[in-house]
Formats: sequence, structure tokens, C-alpha cells
Amino acid sequence: MIWKDFENAAAQLAGLGAERLLRTGLAIIATIRKDGTPRIDPVEPFFSHGHLLLGMMRSQKAFDLLRDPRCLLHSSISDPGGSEGEFKLRGRAVDVRDAGLWEGYRQAYAERWKGPPPDGFPFRVFSLDIESAALIRWDIENGVMIMGQWSPDRGVTETRRKYP
Repeated sequence: MIWKDFENAAAQLAGLGAERLLRTGLAIIATIRKDGTPRIDPVEPFFSHGHLLLGMMRSQKAFDLLRDPRCLLHSSISDPGGSEGEFKLRGRAVDVRDAGLWEGYRQAYAERWKGPPPDGFPFRVFSLDIESAALIRWDIENGVMIMGQWSPDRGVTETRRKYP
């Protein structure tokens, strides 16, 4: 499902996730290489027209997604204590062909970078078709990991687990 539908299904989780993805403007994407091994790379997430869009140069990660669209998107982490939380989306990358969605990407890019992408720049845009989500937070003071999850079949769940 596209981001807008995920927001409707799990509003609080989606809101926290969007904040984490936009905080740094970077996320980590895991793709599957041609030989079946994983690849992880940075990617810039943007929101437009109800979609979570991922722009990338014509890179190996883009070629991976064109061949096998399965991927995992993970918010960037900068605090070893985990106070900012970790947001993860599992899904499939859909190559954007729609002119309106491309224009939405260009506008979102221009807002973030104070100008449009360079003309003729060799890049691709993918929309993430979301299959599941998770938000992991750490209550360090009490030694508790809090995991919010969403899937279409189970909806939103939350589990708390003590850790040493």
C-alpha cells in the first residue's frame, strides 16, 4: 500500500515514522544484489501525493530494485543509546512512471534543497509499496524495548520487552 493508505491504517506509527525519516533527510535501504546477497546504501526519502518516494542516481541499488523490488527502508540512526528510535518499512519499490508523481518528487526535492534537481541528472524515483512497518524505541532508564508493529493482517500491535 502507498504511504497515504499506511497513514490511514496506522496513523500514530506513520506520524512517528515520517518524523524519523525526515529528521535527517536520509535513510538506509537494503536491496538484493543479483547474486542474492544484501546491499545497503543511503537514500533520500520524500513524501508527495500520498506516496513515500525514494530518489536515487542510476546506481547499483536502483538496478537491484528494477530487477527485484523487495527492500527494507530503515531510518538513519545517530544516537548509540537509541533514544531517537528506529523506524523500519518492508515492502517493494515501484518504478515511478506517472508524470504527476515525478513532478511531486521534483517539488519535494526543490523544497528540501532550495532548488530543483539538475536537468538531465541520471536518477530514478521509486514509490514504496509498504507491506509492514516497525518502530523500535528504548526506555533506557527502565531497561525496556518498546516495539510498535503494523501489518495488514494484524493491524497495529505493541510489545514491551525487558533487556539486561
